[in-house]
Amino acid sequence: MHPLIDREMVDTIRSTGKTSKSLPDREDILREHGLPYDREADNAIITGCQILSMLPHVLSSLSRVLNRKNVSYTFLSEEYCCGNYLYRPAIKARDEDAMAQCRELSKEFVEKNILKAKTLGAKRLTIFCSPCYPIYKHAFPEEDIVFYPVVISEVMGKVRFREDIDYYAGCYKLHRKFSPVPMDLKSTDQVFSKMEGLNVHRISAPKCCFTPEGLSHMTESILTRRMVHICTGCYGQALRNVPPDKGIEVLMLPELVERAYDI
Repeated sequence: MHPLIDREMVDTIRSTGKTSKSLPDREDILREHGLPYDREADNAIITGCQILSMLPHVLSSLSRVLNRKNVSYTFLSEEYCCGNYLYRPAIKARDEDAMAQCRELSKEFVEKNILKAKTLGAKRLTIFCSPCYPIYKHAFPEEDIVFYPVVISEVMGKVRFREDIDYYAGCYKLHRKFSPVPMDLKSTDQVFSKMEGLNVHRISAPKCCFTPEGLSHMTESILTRRMVHICTGCYGQALRNVPPDKGIEVLMLPELVERAYDI
């Protein structure tokens, strides 16, 4: 194995599906939040290795949106990390051999999730974690794999929602280093187009929001009282760094859709 690749992390993913043995058990979280798992369904929702434990409330919101339209879906009680954390040293060193090995490892891990989903009858993988999306698409271009706004858009009818929002789509510069597959941003625009009366102020991402310049640009460009994200990393940055005294509500896309349904 290439010296830039964390062998211990690889072994942990192979044996547990997790990047770290300290991460909580997925089944416990799914059960606690009433999220359906390991059931026969058309869509298998891939949360990503850390998102379920970090953002169960957002996945619960997505679940409620899908339940409104009787979408056939399931989460997985055992989900293997796509390996995106293994790429960081290789990306920093610009080592193509290490990158090639990382992609082979990703293919190994992703295949385990695909096979599990297929045993449940799933015809499609719906990816919630944005770094997972290009890795999955690159590893298995022949499989039906979509970013989660696609499913929301498919089942969402027209809804009146006269609100102003800030929308920060994200930069996805790191994602492009994982794989050449572009992020799907059009499906979110399709969701917005079904919300009659919605006024979207789009915040550009000239730099990643994990850099001081990018973070300042994101937080200082807010014009409304509600900020919406599709990338969990950007969402976390906004939650941690938008000053509380500004009274700005930070939401992921499923939460916005659920809010529109409830008005």
